[in-house]
Amino acid sequence: MTIHRHITDSSAGSFEVFDIDLGDTRVQLLSLGAAIRTVEVPDGHGLLGHVHLSLPQLSDYADVSSNPHLGATLGRYANRIAGATFVLDGQRFRLNANSQGNTLHGGAHGFDRQIWDCTVLADNADRAVVEFRLHSPDGDMGFPGAVDASVTYAITHQEITMTYDAVTDKPTVINLSHHGYWNLAGSQSIAGHHLHIPAQRRLVTNNIGIPVAIDDVAETVFDLRSPQTLGPVIDATEGVDSCYLVDGEGIRLMAVLSAPAAGRTLTVSSDAPTVQLYTGNGLHSPFVPFQSVSLETQRPPDAPNQPELGESILRPGEAFHSVTTLTFGVC
Repeated sequence: MTIHRHITDSSAGSFEVFDIDLGDTRVQLLSLGAAIRTVEVPDGHGLLGHVHLSLPQLSDYADVSSNPHLGATLGRYANRIAGATFVLDGQRFRLNANSQGNTLHGGAHGFDRQIWDCTVLADNADRAVVEFRLHSPDGDMGFPGAVDASVTYAITHQEITMTYDAVTDKPTVINLSHHGYWNLAGSQSIAGHHLHIPAQRRLVTNNIGIPVAIDDVAETVFDLRSPQTLGPVIDATEGVDSCYLVDGEGIRLMAVLSAPAAGRTLTVSSDAPTVQLYTGNGLHSPFVPFQSVSLETQRPPDAPNQPELGESILRPGEAFHSVTTLTFGVC
């Protein structure tokens, strides 16, 4: 068996912890937020090391002031909804406003702040699979419809696949995503990391993170179609928090992150339409700004109010389904 399962207590209640050890890949999952806490993979010399930010104590994950959605599953709608409101089928819904008058990551008690039910589906030397399930009642954070959501983590050697599913009993909006905080060198800065995102367009946002235009990245500092060192990008932008529109459909390349000093790479593949790049601009103690890279595969921010940006609605009889795979390697 590769999974060790135990329970820890916190101010949010008891939640389960899954320690998964496949030899060359170690992962710790939490039922609080259906989250990844830690990931250890080999460096260029074959030595295991941590590549995801984590808080010192398990109980710290229940402290909202300390936990910026670390490694968690985001919902009911990841990213921002402008003005904490949207209209669906002629009816206006008012949501919990938790970020400059907007709804961010589903509100103050979004999916990442809740304890999910969990089941081990596979446990052997080469593969560990854990399913997390959450029932979100009608009116949760203001969202219409009761939603049953799940995220399944399938962990193999140096690879993590996250499969998201959801159904509803009334028309609603849905956007499930993973908020990883990656540092492939286990260091205090991502300035030496290289990043490639094969997207020609990104969403331009206002000063509170709401999309106002679509811009071509050509001849701008946001052009990551060839790998760029993140230090100069951060210096030029004071940190990036931007959504890239990745052309194509189905599972395809979304991003490649590498840390040449450590000899590690992370390749992100998904069927999601966009990837949100966040360079840890707002990180605070016990971390420091620009200590991590987030690559959140998802539907576009504020699409419930701007349907021209992409799909956001889930109706009864339909199923939300999305897959993202994280593949670790060496360089």
